[in-house]
Amino acid sequence: MMPYQRKESVMHWLEKEKTLSIATISHRLGVSEMTVYRDIKPLVEKGDIARTTGGIVLRESEPTPDYCAYCLKVNNRIHQAQMLYGDQHIEYFCCPHCALLRYHYQAEQVDQLICQDFLKGTTISGKNAFYLLGADELLGCCSPQVLVFEKKEQAEKFSMGFGGCVHSFHSAVREVHRQMSGSCDCTE
Repeated sequence: MMPYQRKESVMHWLEKEKTLSIATISHRLGVSEMTVYRDIKPLVEKGDIARTTGGIVLRESEPTPDYCAYCLKVNNRIHQAQMLYGDQHIEYFCCPHCALLRYHYQAEQVDQLICQDFLKGTTISGKNAFYLLGADELLGCCSPQVLVFEKKEQAEKFSMGFGGCVHSFHSAVREVHRQMSGSCDCTE
C-alpha cells in the first residue's frame, strides 16, 4: 500500500472512530509504528489531525483557549503558551512542552510565541526565553516537563535546586522534539 493510500485509510477510520492509537493503525496497516508516524506527520502539520498520548484524533474545529492545540488537554491557565500566526489566528497550548513540539512543525508560519515566565508569571516572548527541560516534576502536565524563564540566570539558578538543563529557544525546540522521537507523551 502506498503512503497516500495509508493516509486515506487513517482519515477514513478517524472520521468513523474520532480517535485511534498508533499501535492500532500500525496493526491495521501492517506497517511499523515509525511508518505510521511518518505517514501522519503531514496530516498533523496541516492541522487535519492532532496527536494525543500514543495516538491521534480528528481535529473537527478550530482550537480554543480552553484546550491545547497539540495534545487537546484542558489548558493550564498558569503555564499555557500561545502561538500567533501571520493570518491572525492563535493557537493555545497547555504548557511550553506542547508549544515547542507544535513550533517544530509550524516554524515557518509562526509570527510570535508567547509564554509565561515560570517564576514571575509575566508574559514573555517565547523566542527570547530560556527553557529548563528535565527539572523535578512541578507542573504535572506533559513530559518532558518544560519550564520557561525570561532570564538565563534565573533558569540556571532554578536548575541548581531542581535539576534539568537550560536551553535557548531553538535548542529547546530541537531537544524536546528529539526526546519525543515522534510521539507526544502527555500525561493526564
